[in-house]
Amino acid sequence: MVSGVSGVSTEVWTAWALTRRMSPRDQVRVMKRDAYGRVDENSYPLIYRVGPAEPTTPWAMNLADETGLFRVLCFDFDGKDKHGVDAELMEEAVDECDVLSRTLDSLSIEHVVCQSSGTGGRHIWLALHGGAPKLAVAPVASAARANFRRLDHGMLLNAVTGAARPPLSPHRDGSYSTVLRGNLNTLITPSTTIADLAALAAVLEARKPSLRAEHSPPSGPIATRHQAHRPLSVAGTAHMATIDGGSNPSWTGFMCLLSAANAGWQLVDVEHAIKTAPGLEHFRTKNTGRGDRRPRTAAEARARLGRQWDKAQQYAALQRPLPAVREPQDLSELDAIVTDVEALLTRFRVSPGRWGRTEASSNQQTILRALAYLTLQTGKRTVAAAIRDLGPMGGLGRTTAADALTALAAAGYIERVSASDDGNAAEWRLASTFSTAPSTVRSQPLNNPRPPQEIPSSIGRSAAELFNTRTHLVALLEEQLTDQRHDLFTRRGLGHLAGKLYALLRQHPSLTIDAAARLLGVTARHTATILSRLRCHKLLVVHRDGWARSKQDLRNQAALQLNVLGTLLARAERYRIEREVWAWWQAELSTMMSAPRSRPRRPHVSSRPLFEASSPGERVWPKYPRSSDQRGDHRSARELVNLGVLSPQNRWQYLGNAA
Repeated sequence: MVSGVSGVSTEVWTAWALTRRMSPRDQVRVMKRDAYGRVDENSYPLIYRVGPAEPTTPWAMNLADETGLFRVLCFDFDGKDKHGVDAELMEEAVDECDVLSRTLDSLSIEHVVCQSSGTGGRHIWLALHGGAPKLAVAPVASAARANFRRLDHGMLLNAVTGAARPPLSPHRDGSYSTVLRGNLNTLITPSTTIADLAALAAVLEARKPSLRAEHSPPSGPIATRHQAHRPLSVAGTAHMATIDGGSNPSWTGFMCLLSAANAGWQLVDVEHAIKTAPGLEHFRTKNTGRGDRRPRTAAEARARLGRQWDKAQQYAALQRPLPAVREPQDLSELDAIVTDVEALLTRFRVSPGRWGRTEASSNQQTILRALAYLTLQTGKRTVAAAIRDLGPMGGLGRTTAADALTALAAAGYIERVSASDDGNAAEWRLASTFSTAPSTVRSQPLNNPRPPQEIPSSIGRSAAELFNTRTHLVALLEEQLTDQRHDLFTRRGLGHLAGKLYALLRQHPSLTIDAAARLLGVTARHTATILSRLRCHKLLVVHRDGWARSKQDLRNQAALQLNVLGTLLARAERYRIEREVWAWWQAELSTMMSAPRSRPRRPHVSSRPLFEASSPGERVWPKYPRSSDQRGDHRSARELVNLGVLSPQNRWQYLGNAA
């Protein structure tokens, strides 16, 4: 017998007795023992009638009855990955569970919080008075998915087979689901109505992070007296000053790191900020799961910060080319964009051979992903995409990106709306041949759309569903692009295809050689070679079903061994210098073509101002270096920009020609 936790439930229940009272159906699904009597597989293939006798193996209870009405809801927060339980992910799951529990309390929705097993996962249970159809539950599931990354929301969308282990029930590892907060009697006498679900969906929709999570409001009150030692964006400053990390310290901590990475901070700056910044509480203390926090050890804090900082830098590099967020105007075009991107990703999945048969095809797929990501982020069909932005987003060079764009346009996957001119990037749009969205004849919106107060009747899905689907697609593309964007997966390293295979192993717990070959669209022999190289650098481990990622991310160490560490940073700096030299030369051409009387007085490049003017206005460029025949000396200009001579902060950097 398993009893309720003292002080939590007013009545003692056994696991099976509670299931018999709660179950919407007269049957549950149970695990099947293997030939050795073990229950190692996390599946419930057998049907067991709900009667007096308790099953001998763990069971799962359906959330909806035979008519499709949900009678109970279960929010499943888990911190597992393909290797099993991950302590870092589990802590995020506990934080997210606490956030949802407090939200339910604020709405006076009775619920029960359980630790689902000995590994630490969380279940939040609530019972529905009179049941609720799928259309009433779907908005809650959609909004919850947008708020909580560790939530398994699939069972909330499946009225046929959606099921979960009920409170107090046994787990296959020998532990039990134990009640942490709430009264089990509230699950026997339901009180949550459809109106309560609508209110919950509205609150979660209002609180969900922005499409660019860094711009989201803080998750709690902020300390007005806290001042970061280096400049941050307005949103980043708010996250850093969030008292005790707010309602979700793990999320707030990563938002602080992402803001710092976007602001050009170094790891040493973050380590200094951890000493005093309220928003970085996640890296000082740990959620115990009992409503309090305890200090981390120095080694644990250092290791967690290192992993999260690497992740924040990857996301910052991917998001750097994105334009500023603008006020929205339209929604119908966004529906067409989301539909087209869904169709594009489906095409990638069902015809991998088209994108894997050559290195050029693989690069084209990456550029298409980057364009789809820009399109979703901006909410505009036509996007300005420079080759020096698109290439680095996927870990490719500018010439590779240019070749891929040309090939994709010739194949009809994208269309060039305007060519690059006067320093402006060329404008591209995804072709509309992937699908046909309803009512897409309106003019191109100029701004980035947001959910309107009323939903146009021409849109096939609700506004909330549309924006949550968009958020999910953006997150999916971000994961794919950041996983393959690493120095190790450049051409001098293990190659771009190795990065794609490494990214695939985030979505799949394990892959055999044949399965990986089908997903990549290459031969099994080529796939085996890639797997061997990844295994050689300890990035993969042998799995019972093929190959899986190693638990520790050793990409930096492998890149150091191959002498490619820093390749992407060096490439980004080279492109920055090229842009600076180009802008300087364009300013020189404008001066040369203007009337002599209207030309500004330009200092020599070696002269340094005593201070930098803070008033806004156009930049005053120094004289462009000239060769002995008075032609523009582009090589000298590049060297000067590389030395930082054009930056007013480096006043005494350049002294060579000062005499």
